[in-house]
Amino acid sequence: MKRLGVIGGMGPEATSDLFLKIIKNTPAKNDQEHIPIVIDNYPQIPDRTAFLKGLGESPLPFLLESVTRLEKCEVDYLCMPCNTAHYFVNEIREYTDIPFLSIVESTLEAIISNGKKYKKIGLITTDGTLIGKIYHKVFEKKNIEIKDFDKDIQQNIMDCIYLVKAGEKDKAAEIFAKTYSEIIDNGFECLIAGCTEIPVLLPFVDLSLADVYDATELLAQKAVSVCLKG
Repeated sequence: MKRLGVIGGMGPEATSDLFLKIIKNTPAKNDQEHIPIVIDNYPQIPDRTAFLKGLGESPLPFLLESVTRLEKCEVDYLCMPCNTAHYFVNEIREYTDIPFLSIVESTLEAIISNGKKYKKIGLITTDGTLIGKIYHKVFEKKNIEIKDFDKDIQQNIMDCIYLVKAGEKDKAAEIFAKTYSEIIDNGFECLIAGCTEIPVLLPFVDLSLADVYDATELLAQKAVSVCLKG
């Protein structure tokens, strides 16, 4: 069994969501059968979307600082429950010899494994993830196209994300439910919850209306799989 290191705090509730999903996806019958995890909850990492919009400090030095702390804890794998921060995945992999589990790659693997040929895939995520084409670039390598939402829908998504970060989940859920309905009405048959705040809002919508891939859940499953194999 291997030890997992989590670059966390982006935001704290999203990190907690990943931790709980790792526990839920572990076929453990007692405490000792769960995988060992070290979480570096570091909320002071600068806003990723602000940086990609040219409005803030680079998160990269802070991300690498977190990696250094986790290296000292002798973790065997790294992961990061923040989709936008995956803009720096190459720099992280170059910085450390510890294998890094990508939330984007885990999601792509799941969609390919499903075997369905979707006509319209939507990505529910931050402006920063869209600006950095963090999913688009990885998916295009497998000839899978992601179609963007219109500006109003995207703004509503951003509002929901920052409301969750602010602890206003009920208000976020109300906006998200209406936005989700608009997305479905626009013909999207496959949706990726590609911001780690979004899965917190999924219980408030009808998930039977589209195939919804919870990127956090898929990362949790990947982490459990590789750590248990070890």
